Amino acid sequence: MLGISLQTVRARWASFAGTFIALALGVALLATTGLTLASSVGGGREPVWYDTADVVVAGQNSIEVVVDPGTEDEYTAGTSTNRSRPLPADLAARLPGAVVDRWLPGNAHPWSAAALHGLPADAGPKQDDQVVVAGPRTGEITILGRTFAVAGTVPGPAAVYLTDRAAEELSGGRIDAIAVRGMSAADVRKAVGEGPRVLTGDARAEAEPDADGDLLAVAASLMGTTAGVAAFVAVFVVAGTFAFAVAQRRRELALLRAAGATPRQVRRLVLGEAIVVGVVAGLAGCAAGLLAAPPFAHSMARNGFAPSGFTAGFVWWPLLAAFGAGLLVAVIGAAVAARRAGRVRPIEALREASVEPRVMTAGRWVFGLAFLAGTAAMLIWVPVEGPEAIALVLLDAQLAITGIALFAPLLAPGAAWLTGRLLPGVTAALARDGALTAVRRTASTVAPILLTAGIAASTLAATATIWRAEADASAARLTATGVLIDPVTTPAGGVPVAHGTVYIDQDEYAEPFDALFAGPGLGRVMRVGTEPAEGTVVVGHGLAASMHWRAGGTADFWLDDSTPVHLRVAGVLEPAFDLDDSVLLPWSLGPGHPDAVFLTGPAAGVEGTVLSAPEYFAALEADQRRMNDLALLTVLGMALLYTTIAIANTLVMATADRSRDLAVLRLAGTTPRQVLGMVGLEALLASAAGVILAWLVAGVMLLAMVPHLHTAGGADPVLVVPWTPVLTVAGVCAAVALVAALIPAALALRTPAARMAAIRE
Repeated sequence: MLGISLQTVRARWASFAGTFIALALGVALLATTGLTLASSVGGGREPVWYDTADVVVAGQNSIEVVVDPGTEDEYTAGTSTNRSRPLPADLAARLPGAVVDRWLPGNAHPWSAAALHGLPADAGPKQDDQVVVAGPRTGEITILGRTFAVAGTVPGPAAVYLTDRAAEELSGGRIDAIAVRGMSAADVRKAVGEGPRVLTGDARAEAEPDADGDLLAVAASLMGTTAGVAAFVAVFVVAGTFAFAVAQRRRELALLRAAGATPRQVRRLVLGEAIVVGVVAGLAGCAAGLLAAPPFAHSMARNGFAPSGFTAGFVWWPLLAAFGAGLLVAVIGAAVAARRAGRVRPIEALREASVEPRVMTAGRWVFGLAFLAGTAAMLIWVPVEGPEAIALVLLDAQLAITGIALFAPLLAPGAAWLTGRLLPGVTAALARDGALTAVRRTASTVAPILLTAGIAASTLAATATIWRAEADASAARLTATGVLIDPVTTPAGGVPVAHGTVYIDQDEYAEPFDALFAGPGLGRVMRVGTEPAEGTVVVGHGLAASMHWRAGGTADFWLDDSTPVHLRVAGVLEPAFDLDDSVLLPWSLGPGHPDAVFLTGPAAGVEGTVLSAPEYFAALEADQRRMNDLALLTVLGMALLYTTIAIANTLVMATADRSRDLAVLRLAGTTPRQVLGMVGLEALLASAAGVILAWLVAGVMLLAMVPHLHTAGGADPVLVVPWTPVLTVAGVCAAVALVAALIPAALALRTPAARMAAIRE
C-alpha cells in the first residue's frame, strides 16, 4: 500500500499541496523555537575581569535543599544565586598582594581593581565625585543616586572606576571578591579557611556577575513558553488541515470502497500518503527552521531577551524532535480523518460521498466537553495570581479554544449564517446559505481564525488586566504623600524602600520571590497592618498559605546572596494582588541603598524628583511592561504568523475544491463579479464567525478571572482590553481570508464554465 500511496501523492500532488505547506510550516515553527531553545542553554565561560589573577576568592553563592531527608532517596538540590555573600573585611590582610574588588551597579569598581588590567596608578580619578571609564563615554554618570563627572578614559575591559573611598561608601563596605596573584590555590585556601570559595582557571568567571547568564535564562524561559505555544498551534493546524484534505477526497475513498477495497486497505492507503507527505514536509520544515532560527535569535538579542551576538546554531535533537512531531501529527490527523471513510459500507459509499458527512462525531462531543470542563475548573479553582499568572492565562486560553474548535462544526455555520442575516441582497443570501450548508468547509476556515484571534484577544486582554490590577493594588496600598525616586539621602520622616529577591524552599526547590526591604515607619506610608522590625518578616497572604506560615511562627529562607535567614513572622497581609507572593523585610537585610523614599510630609524642599503613587508605580513597571509586551510578541508572533498562513492555506484548498460549483453558478447565469462577491462574502462571514467565537471565549475567561484580582484598598478591578492590537489581529485574519478565497476563485473563473462543469472529480 505504501507504493500505491507514493504513486497517489505523485499523481495528485496539487491535492496534497495544502497539507504539505501546513505540515512543513508547522515543522519549521517547531524547529526554529527548538533550535533557539537549545542554543540558549549556556555553557561554560572564560574569565574576563579576573583573567590576570592566579586565584580569586569569593563568597558562597549556592543554596542547598535536602530532598526526601532521612530516606534512601535523599539527595541535595542546589541552586546558584547571581550574587555572592560578602567577604570578611579582614580577609585581604591574610593574602599578600591581594586586590579588593567591589561590584557596583553599572559595572563600577574601585580604582584599586584597575591594577588587574595593568593600568597606571596615576590614571585614576583624583576626587571622590569623579570617575574614569574604560570605553568612549563623557559627561556624567549616576550610580546609586550619586552623580559623578567623567574625568577621563582608560583602556581595558568595559568598566567605571571610582575612588576607593567612594566605592567603599556606596557599597556599604561590602567586599565582593579578592583577586590574588603570586600565591597557589592551596596556600590561599589555607589562609582564608572554610567558607569562601577559592577559584582558579575558568572557575574564576564565577566571581564575575554574569549578565549574559541572566539573559540566557530569560531566553530559555521565553523559548520554552514559545515552543509550547508553537507545538499547540502546529498540532492544531496540521491535524485540522490534514483532516480537511482527506474529507475533500471522500468521493474518491468511497469509490474505492465500492470497488472492493476493505476498510483496512483504505486506512493503510491514507496513512501511507500521510507518511510520504510527512517525511517530505518534515525535511523541508527542518531545512526552513535551520534558516529561520538565526534571524529569530538575533531579533531576541536586539530586543534584550538574549546576550549581544546570541545566535542559534545546528543542534540535531530539536530537528529530530520537530521532524518526529510533524510525522506523528500527520499520521494521527490522517488516521482520525480516514476512520470514517474506512467504516463506510460499500452499498452506502456513493451516498456518503455525495452528501456532506456528519462532522460532529462522538469523539468531538466527548473531547470538546472535556476541554471546556477543564477550562472552567481552572478558572474557578486555580487563582490567577503571582508570577505564573500570564502562563496560566495562556494555558486556559489554549484549553478553551481547543474545546470551542471541536464544536466548530456545530457553532461556526450558524454564527456565519446569523452574521449574514444582517446583509441584504442575493449575493449575501448565497454566501450565508453556502456557509450554513458546507459545514466542513466553514468549520475548517473558522478553526485557524478562532485560534489566531482567540489566543491574541485572551492573552493580550488578560495580561493588560493583570498589570492594571497590580498597579492599582500597589497605588491603593500606598498612603505616602509622595515618592522620592533615586534618592541620595533620606529626608526626615521618610521611609526608604528597596526591591529585591529572596529564595524560598517550595516544592523541594529554592524558588525566587519578590522582597521589599523597608526602613522603620512603613506602616505610616503603606497599608500593611504590621510592619517588619529587626528579626521579623511580614508575609503575603498567598505565600503564607502555600508555606503554612502563621503570625507568631518562624520562616526560613535565603537572601539573594544565598545568606540563610531565620525570622519570626510578625504578620500576614490581607489578600491582595500586589504583595500576595512577596515578603516585607527590615532595612538591615537589604542592599543598603534605597530605590525610593516614601514621604510622610510635604514634598516642598525635598531634593530630587517626587512622584505621586500612581506615577511612581507606572514608572516602576514601565520597563517591565515593555519587556512583557515584547515577550508576548515573541511568544505569540511566530504562532500567529503561522496561523494566518494556515487561514490562507485552508481557504485556497477549499476554494480550489469548488471549481465545479462555481462553474454551475456561471452556467445558471451568475456573473463573474457576483460569483467573486459570493466567495469573498462567504470568507468574510466565516472570518466574522471565527472572531465572534474567539471574543466570546476571551470575554468569558476575563469575566471569570476579574473577580480574583483583589486590590489592597478595596478598589474594584478594571477590565482592560487593548483594542488596537486585538482589532488589528482580527482585521488581518479577515483580510487574509478574503484574499485567499478570491485569488483561487478568480483563477478558476478564467476557465470556461462549460469545460469546468464537465471535469470529472
